Amino acid sequence: MRRSPLGRLVPVARWIVLALVVGSVSGVLSAAFIGALNWATTTREGTQWLVWTLPASGLAVGASYHWLGRGLERGSNLVIEQIHGGSEPIPFRLTPLIFVASVVSHVGGASVGREGAAIQLAAGVTDPLSRRLGLSPFERSLMLIVAVAGAFGSVFGVPVAGAVFALEVQRIGRVRYEALVPAFVAAFTGDAVVRGLDVHHTGFPTMPAVELDAAVAWRVVVLGIAAGALAWLFVRATHLVRDLSARLVPWYPLRPVVGGTVLAVLIVSLGWRDYSGLSMPLALEAMNGSASGQWGAKFVLTALSIGTGFVGGEFIPLFVIGALAGAGFASLTGADIAVFALIGAVAVLAGATNTPLACTILGLELFGGGGVALFALACVAAYATSGHTGIYHAQIVRVDKTGRTDR
Repeated sequence: MRRSPLGRLVPVARWIVLALVVGSVSGVLSAAFIGALNWATTTREGTQWLVWTLPASGLAVGASYHWLGRGLERGSNLVIEQIHGGSEPIPFRLTPLIFVASVVSHVGGASVGREGAAIQLAAGVTDPLSRRLGLSPFERSLMLIVAVAGAFGSVFGVPVAGAVFALEVQRIGRVRYEALVPAFVAAFTGDAVVRGLDVHHTGFPTMPAVELDAAVAWRVVVLGIAAGALAWLFVRATHLVRDLSARLVPWYPLRPVVGGTVLAVLIVSLGWRDYSGLSMPLALEAMNGSASGQWGAKFVLTALSIGTGFVGGEFIPLFVIGALAGAGFASLTGADIAVFALIGAVAVLAGATNTPLACTILGLELFGGGGVALFALACVAAYATSGHTGIYHAQIVRVDKTGRTDR
């Protein structure tokens, strides 16, 4: 028996209400987190000796997860696993744990981001709510997608990209359209809450109008291919550091201590202070036409930070790496440095997260619509080049009996 239009609207209205709640909570958490990270960055930059606290910061982070968060060190991958139907509850304690551990990581200068932390902040509140409401496994999965949308959209100020990212990231090659409406509601609500609390996001240059002729197109495609290869290399390097640290340092809390010591020595001895923490000023310099930044320095510090157990996420560091790599590529090929820094920033992300659609939209929301064709071309090339291995190893790739990927 077919349901009436009113009967179909009832569940939609229910999900809109739930999305408004999740988006509001996500927005409040993101606003508090952005403020805390701004404080951590300002404090570190004003007190240069804090870099030597990295080993102690590592001990605090490692010990916290060892005794309070066994299994929670999987971070955003834990959330994606549960979206796929996992039965492991995401506890509320994940929210304060990731909040404090991320701020501690940033105060010392670990090269970590904030997207992973924001997603976990929202999931740590949303999943207990789902259990309290007695939602089915399918509904719980949708609620976590909504949480990802609210968190991503609010922490970066990109509601459309946030919603699409949540729909796209959990399964390579498939968008979860059943969560379309609540994901967009949560992302826009979260973003509105952050802005309503007068929390400001980083301002980026506007992409100038660029004619997509043959000279530009080949450079964009080559940059996209290089970005995909760079993303693949980053994932491999992070896994190598993680495996090596686990083999050499069996006791988990000691791994970020060793990692923090190596980081502090590299930062001070090589003059890499600008590459610690988020390093957003480096990306902005590249996007304003400077090719002086070294993507390799940010790459090394981030792989070491993530691989040895510091927390926060890889998204912003990869964004910076992409901007610096794009600027360097443009300098070598005689292209516009600022334009290719903007393209490189989103292309590396597309390759590392396997979300070319979301990253194209991210470019539009951050830099304006003048580069839509360039962003799309580079993101697709990066996605095609990087393979199915990304920073979110819990992403699913379906393969049928003939060995073909189910896309």
